[in-house]
Amino acid sequence: MTKLSERLLLIAKQVNNKDIICDIGTDHGLVPIYLAKGNLITKAYACDIAPKPLQQAIDNIKKYDVEEVITPILADGLNGVKGIKIDSCIIAGMGSSTIFDILQEDQTTIGRYIFCPNDDPYLLRQWVKDQKYFIEKELLIKENNYIYEIIVVNKVAGHKVKSQKDIAFGVLLHKEQSALFNEKWLLKSDYYQTLLGQLPEKSQRYKELKKKLKLINKMI
Repeated sequence: MTKLSERLLLIAKQVNNKDIICDIGTDHGLVPIYLAKGNLITKAYACDIAPKPLQQAIDNIKKYDVEEVITPILADGLNGVKGIKIDSCIIAGMGSSTIFDILQEDQTTIGRYIFCPNDDPYLLRQWVKDQKYFIEKELLIKENNYIYEIIVVNKVAGHKVKSQKDIAFGVLLHKEQSALFNEKWLLKSDYYQTLLGQLPEKSQRYKELKKKLKLINKMI
C-alpha cells in the first residue's frame, strides 16, 4: 500500500494492539488500512462527512482487501459510531476548533482519543481538563516544516491537566522541553512579534498577543 507519512505512522503507532478503532475524517482511509493490513486492530470504522473522500477510502479498502476489518461510514463527526464500542478514536488532519466541535458528541462508548490537529491544541487540552479526563501521551513531529502535536487522551488514567501552562504548552511537553518543543515556541514567538508590529497597541488582539508572548518567553 501507499507508504504512510511519518506523521500518520506516528499516529497509527498510538493505537493499542487489537483495538477497535474509528478514524474521523478518514479521507483516503490510509491509517485504518495500514493497521488492518498489519493485523494490528480488531475492527475499524472509517468515517468522513464528505462523499468524495469516503469513496476514495472505499476504493482503497477494496484495493487492499480489508473489507472484513474496515467499515466505511458517511457521517458527521462521531454520529456514525453512536453506541459502538471504540477503544481508540483518531481525529486528525483538521483544526482544533473543528475537533472541539466534534467532541461535543463525545460518547461513553469511546475509551480514548488520539488527536493530531493542524494548529495549536490548547482548546483540546482545555476540553480534557473540563471533562476530567487524562493525558496519556504527548508527542511532537515535524513534517513539511510544520511541527505537529499528537495528544493521546485516556478517560480513566494518565496525567491531569491542572494549569494554564499545561493547557498552553502540554502537560508532558513543557516538562520534557525537547529541542523540537523549543523550536516550535521560538517560531511562534517570532510570529507573534511580527503580528504585534501590525496591530494598534490599544486593541484587544494586541493585548492577547502580548500576554501569550510573555508566557512563551517565560517557558523558553
